[in-house]
Amino acid sequence: MKNIIQISTLSLLLLCSSFIYGQQNVLDSIRVQIGEKAELNLAIYKYKNLTDNVEEDFKNLQIILKETKEIPKKMSYSIVYEPNKSMTIKQTVANEKIIWENGKQRGYQFNNQCNIRSDNYYLKIHFNEFEEIISDSLIALILEAIDTTTNIQNRYTRTYNYTFEGMQLIHNKQYDSKSGDMDQIMLKLGVGVNLIKSEPVMDISAEMAFAFNKKGILRNQYYVSYNLLFDFLEKSKINSNGFLNIGYRRNLSNNVDKPNWLGAEVGYLVNQQGDLFGDNTFRLGVNWELGRYVSVSPQLYLSDDFTEFYPAVRIGFGF
Repeated sequence: MKNIIQISTLSLLLLCSSFIYGQQNVLDSIRVQIGEKAELNLAIYKYKNLTDNVEEDFKNLQIILKETKEIPKKMSYSIVYEPNKSMTIKQTVANEKIIWENGKQRGYQFNNQCNIRSDNYYLKIHFNEFEEIISDSLIALILEAIDTTTNIQNRYTRTYNYTFEGMQLIHNKQYDSKSGDMDQIMLKLGVGVNLIKSEPVMDISAEMAFAFNKKGILRNQYYVSYNLLFDFLEKSKINSNGFLNIGYRRNLSNNVDKPNWLGAEVGYLVNQQGDLFGDNTFRLGVNWELGRYVSVSPQLYLSDDFTEFYPAVRIGFGF
């Protein structure tokens, strides 16, 4: 019982520690060209209430801009607005952006820019005339592009490209692009050190996993694996026992470079040798990958038609 409590405590610690990796992740991006008036770039962190948040933040910004007297008259400038926190204005140099229009490249000269930095999104607007940034029509165009993207977005991270011809939104699908990881079939080999019935046991493993993308990050894995365990309970003889496993892992990290996989698996003894395991042995396990090459797995074995059970732990090294 004491060993079971220790294994359960370790499992809980692994679960709690898995939440330290979170950070902002760009779900999708939007580029919108409004003739020679403005260019919009929107990075979306959260879709929930996105339209309402952008509309509220932009209207609040417009109120502040209409009241301020700090807008430079003859110099290019940059506005940085953090909703409910601060707004700053500083002088800059003019910014030229090369964009696509009707299948051709054109260069537009934008003198000014406005940046809205929110926990839910990041919006950058390049423009020339101050009247453009405080107009109601600009808000309407932004919201139309957001609504269109919200309706067509899927599990892949994409950059969506639009232009406005007058008041009509045109989706330039030919310039859309995917980013981030794609779905993958992953093959892994590894070795492990186990502690089973207070005995050290070595193993080698092979795994085939199907990993599925969600918004630029490999988020879900379904896998089949085989563990061949070697014990030294008998003098001058090495016994081998093979477990066939199926399992599932979920990546709890929003950082594509620092995955944090936590999962569970069930295995069955398909090749028995020696006295380490009884007949009809199953194995339940929780596995946590510490980076890309090391994993920890608290386990519970059930033998002899579920009449015997005992905890174990495995530390794995993959390559």
